[in-house]
Amino acid sequence: MKYKYTVTAVRWFDKVNGNTYHSARVFNNETGEMIYCPYEYGYGEHYRQTALNVMAERGWLPEQYRGRHDNGSPKWGGYERENNYPILWHVVDGKKKECIANGQEA
Repeated sequence: MKYKYTVTAVRWFDKVNGNTYHSARVFNNETGEMIYCPYEYGYGEHYRQTALNVMAERGWLPEQYRGRHDNGSPKWGGYERENNYPILWHVVDGKKKECIANGQEA
């Protein structure tokens, strides 16, 4: 299967304070463009929300998946399911410096 996007997410757990952080890089496999999502707080699979939100803001998702519904939920919520899962998610747990570096342009 050919993926339209590849997301590389790095998660870091701050053991001292008990918080989880993540960063993400979104690569458009068709155009070669990259979006960097900087280091931020978020547990579980919050990196998915971060990446999809930035993709919608940059216009990488079709119009019907941008913005919010009347109830406030994001329209990108059904994007993957309705488009045959076009995103390859590569997620690793790393150190704080790896998490920060992943979200910054080199």
